[in-house]
Parts: sequence; structure tokens; C-alpha cells
Amino acid sequence: MAMTGDNTCVTNLRPTFKTVACGKQKPYWLELQFVDENNKPVSGLNVRLEYQPLVSAAEMAACPGKYRNYNPTPPPNPPAGVTDSQGLVRFDDLYWVTVDVKTDAQPLADEMEQRPLGLSRNPNSQPVSNNMFRPETRDPGWRSNVQISAEQHGYVHHYVTIGELCDRLPDIPGWKDKTPPRFHFPPGKALKGTEITRDALEKRHVIEICPFRAWSLVLHDTKDYSLANGHNLGMMADMAYATGGDAVIKQFFSEQCLDLSTTPQYADFPSYAHALVVDVPFCERYTRAAFLDSSVKSGGDSDRPLLDSTQLFYAENATQVIVSWRGTQEIPDWLTDASFSPQPCPAELATAGHIHGGFLDAYHLAKRRFGEDFDVIKTALEHGKKLFICGHSLGGALGLTYAAEMKAFEPFLYTYGMPRTFTAPAVGCLYQVTHYRHVNDSDTITSVPFDADLDNWLYGKFGPLGNTLGFFWTLTAELPAQMAGAYIGEHFWHHGRPVVFFRTTQTGTYEECKTMNSHTCRRLSYREMHKVKLFLVPSLAETENEEAKAAQEAFVREYPLADIQKIFPRNTNPAFDYMTSPRRHSMAKEYLPFLNNQLLESAWPELKLSRKTDRDDFRQQMEKYGANSPPEELKRNRMFLALQDMLGSTLAVTRALPGGENALTRFKSVTEEEVELSS
Repeated sequence: MAMTGDNTCVTNLRPTFKTVACGKQKPYWLELQFVDENNKPVSGLNVRLEYQPLVSAAEMAACPGKYRNYNPTPPPNPPAGVTDSQGLVRFDDLYWVTVDVKTDAQPLADEMEQRPLGLSRNPNSQPVSNNMFRPETRDPGWRSNVQISAEQHGYVHHYVTIGELCDRLPDIPGWKDKTPPRFHFPPGKALKGTEITRDALEKRHVIEICPFRAWSLVLHDTKDYSLANGHNLGMMADMAYATGGDAVIKQFFSEQCLDLSTTPQYADFPSYAHALVVDVPFCERYTRAAFLDSSVKSGGDSDRPLLDSTQLFYAENATQVIVSWRGTQEIPDWLTDASFSPQPCPAELATAGHIHGGFLDAYHLAKRRFGEDFDVIKTALEHGKKLFICGHSLGGALGLTYAAEMKAFEPFLYTYGMPRTFTAPAVGCLYQVTHYRHVNDSDTITSVPFDADLDNWLYGKFGPLGNTLGFFWTLTAELPAQMAGAYIGEHFWHHGRPVVFFRTTQTGTYEECKTMNSHTCRRLSYREMHKVKLFLVPSLAETENEEAKAAQEAFVREYPLADIQKIFPRNTNPAFDYMTSPRRHSMAKEYLPFLNNQLLESAWPELKLSRKTDRDDFRQQMEKYGANSPPEELKRNRMFLALQDMLGSTLAVTRALPGGENALTRFKSVTEEEVELSS
């Protein structure tokens, strides 16, 4: 037998057999560098390697004769190491055996909770989905910045979650499920370590660790209008309508908000809205989300079973509580809307005035059915969490009613297409509620009940028939008198500051004279070709937002507050160019696409969008034909365009939020301009 170099030998001077290892075992080395998604080193980790069995139990069972005298037990595991200031640890004198890399679970989880996410998300880290309608998506060509850097230096890259490194399950405060969170502890991979094959020894491996984080909706506790609030709470208002409400709510808050491979989304044809979210430590995740349906939880209460249809959901995390009320959808909801006989406000709502009787009944029904849940919410608020309320249509009215009862906590309320709910004296009692009321163009529902005294002697008489008789008496006798100037009784008023999606036009005029008689001339009007729908927030003229001050001051110099208040009168709707239309009422088809597009535009001003092209065409039309337009209309349209241009300032509070700029970048990377049906 002759030596041929290293630790190999052959059995013959003229070898005819394969060269095999013999003599002293050759030592192997391995370097591991642990970094987060921002390529920041993770130091102080206690890292150890575990050799895998030389032969698996399945292989031995499949070939018992082959492994009859073979011992599959691996060598003793090498000593543990600790990562240095560069996140680096080195192991020497390793056997040529595949190893699993593990770390102490709790220190790793605690450290990675404090590390923010990188900007881009790894689509290949999605948990495997068993839902054929919502399958996971993979992108083999995707590379993170850490991976690109590692490969440029000739290193091997691994992207892992903490579950693929932990030696055991760490303590997760508030986690009650039997299985750990799927994204961070992938089934089949969790607690097994990250594998380094024997062929990959004698190399440096960069292990990129996904932070132990969760998504939280961007919601601001500011009294100024927030476009982030408008969009996210609009999504929540639409989600309240979801078929199979409890499953949808749980899936969004308990699964999507924990899946860091992509940002959460709620699809409700034709809207496919993505939430604007920021990453927070996992302990600050949404720990509670529940859909409440009074028609399911009857509790044996037979009181007014016909109107037994009030739905809402709430979600809670470390800093916020969201309560979303469902709007008009079922027959009992329509009966609730129609039963608007004014009732004296209960003391817990307001110390004066009246409230829509049907809304009050629906609200009391929810309180009876879900008193325990309401107590849970109140306890959370007493611990300093902020309350955000939203609702569309009837849901907006119920949201305002709930906000009235919770006014001591100074809630933030965003409503969409809501009807009037309280009379004027009650509205005056609700100054603690920050409320922005979205009105989509000529949406009919925002105009009911009438801005009139609806209380007369017929209400409350003759049972249910009294509502109908009272309504028609008001319609035929009292309303015409009040419209003529006889302002009597308690009128239904809107609460909150309006946010108006307004489809404006430009009118042209020309003089027509009869050829045979020049004394019979008349001026006719016509609508110009280009129309445009604008996102108008009149309160921007009074905002305290420092980012908007310069634009605001210039705006007010040209359009005094008196002019603005004339067009947008308090406590009612602005005068529209068109008759009201129920087609403008849909949350998914009308409100949400417009909110989505405006957020996309404000987050990405350079992006080409159809809505911006429409505005440019409208501006050119105004300049070209403005001389033939009524001066008041021309001034109004210029005011509207100036308000539209100020909307970008509403994202200043979002950009100032830690991680806010990244949230906007992620949003615009996954969002497209949606069709605005009423453009």
C-alpha cells in the first residue's frame, strides 16, 4: 500500500481501484455570519452545530443487508460558539458530515423582535397554503439585498425565520394556539435547525434572519385628516360586509397580519385593496379579532326579532382598538333605516337632542347581545389604547352612535356614505369625537333623513303605522314649510367634517339670437366634454399640519374661509351638480377604489395615473374656455383643484412614523390604480 498525498492511499503502485480515504481524518471548517434583513450583524448568539445521523432510519430499514454492521451514530457534536460583533462564528475540526445550525431560542426571539423588517419582502417565505383560491406565490428569481451582497463575495446565502434556528419554542406572550405561528415556525422545518450539507463545508454561510415581527395597520391619532386612516378604515368598513365574517376577520388579523412575505389584502370584487401597514414587534401584534352577529347570538331574546340584524367586528393590538360596524345589507337593515322616528337621546349618548329611532334600536340590540365584548374594549381603552371606529351606510350611523357613548375616550371616527343620525342639539354635544365623514358625489344615503324637523304627533302613535304616517305628514306638510324658511323644531344634522368625492364639470355659455328679430337673443349653457372627480378635504384650509402651512396660507389668501364654508356648509352636505343617486353608495365599487387611488397617487406623485391625466385635461379646458364659463363656477372649480393639490400633505404624519416611509413604499409596490366607476 502506498501513500498518494493528504490522507488518501491506494492498494497498488498501479492503481486499478477507486482512491479512498484512509489515515488521519481531514478536519473541515465552517464560518457562519448571522445578519438581519437590513444586513446588520446579530451578535452575542449562542450557536451550536448538531451532526445529522450518517444514515437515516428509513435508509437502514430499506436496505438492512447493506447496513448490517454499520453504526449510523454521528460523531459527538462540536463545541458551541458565540457570534462576534460582526455576527460571525467559526467552527474548526469538523467531520465531513451534514450539520444542523441551532441557537438558544429565547435570546434569538427577544433580539429579532427589536429588529425592523427590510424594505422588500421574500415571496418564497410564504407558508404553504391549503386554499386553492388563495395559493401561495413563489418567485425563483427573487433576491434580497443581503443575498446579492453575499453572493457577490462568494458566500452561501440562507434566508430563515427564527423557527428554523430555535432549539426549542420560545415564550410568546399571549399566544394561545397549540401550534406556533406558521410563518415564523414553518411546519416541517421548525425547531429542526438550518441544514448545512457536508458538501458546503469550508465556506462562509450568511444566514439572513427574518425579524420576529407582525403587521399593524397604520392609524394615526391626529385630529387632522389622515389619508392613511381614510384608506385603512375604509378597508375595515368594507370588510364588515364579508360573507362568513368571523372566518374572514380571523384570517386577516390572525394569519395575514402575521405573514411577513407580503402585505395584507382584502379582496371584494371589484376592489382588491392592500392595507397600509407597518411592522411591529410580535408581542404588539393583533391578539384579539372577533366578528359579532346579533342574528347568530340571539341569546333567547325575542325582543323585536324582525330587526335582529346588527353586525360589527373589532380587533385589538398593543396600541389600538378598531371597531367596524356593518351597513345596510339585509331586509332588517332596510327596516332599521326606514324607522327614523326621532327618539330622545339616552344620557350616555348626549345630554340634549334626539336620535334616529331605528339606529338607536339597532345599537341597543348590539349592546344587549355583546355586552361582554363591549366591556373588553372599554378595558383596553382604560389601559391607554386608542379607539378607531368606522362604518359605511347604516354602519356609519351605528359607529357615530357608539362613538357618542365612548366620547370620553376621544375616539377617531371615519364614516363612508352615512345617513344623518342625530338632531342639532345632540350633534353639539359630541365635540370630543374626531369624525371625518366621506361623501361620494351624489350618494343618496347621505341625504337622509331630511335636514328637517321629523318629530310630529303621529310618531309613536298607532304602533309601526305611526312611523309611516309621521313620515308622510313631514314630507307633505312640514318639510315644504321648512324649506320655505320656517325653521322649526329639531332638525337632523350631520356630525363631523366632510370629505367629499366630487365629480365637477365646467359649463360653457353662448348667446343665441333669432335671425329675423335681433331683440330675441338668449344665453344658453352647455356642459364641456371633460369632467373630473376630485378628492376634497375642506378642513385642509384649517389644518394644524406644519407640512401644509405654506400651501394652506396661499390657499386661504385666494379662497377665504367664508367662501369655503359657503360651498361646504357645516352639518350638512354641499350642493351637488347632479340629482342624488343610490348608485354612488357602494363601498367596494365607489368609495374604496377612490381611496385606494388617492393614497397611491399621494404616496407616489411621479406615477402616471388616469386620474391625473383627467385633471390635466380639465385644467386645460378651464384655461381654454374659462372666458365662457360662469365666474362663480370657474372660481369654485379652481378652489377644488387647489384642495386636491394639497392632499399630499395628509401623508406627512405617516412619513414621520417610524417605518412609515417603508410602509408607503411597500404599498405602492403592490397596488395598482383601480377603476373609478363614477368618473
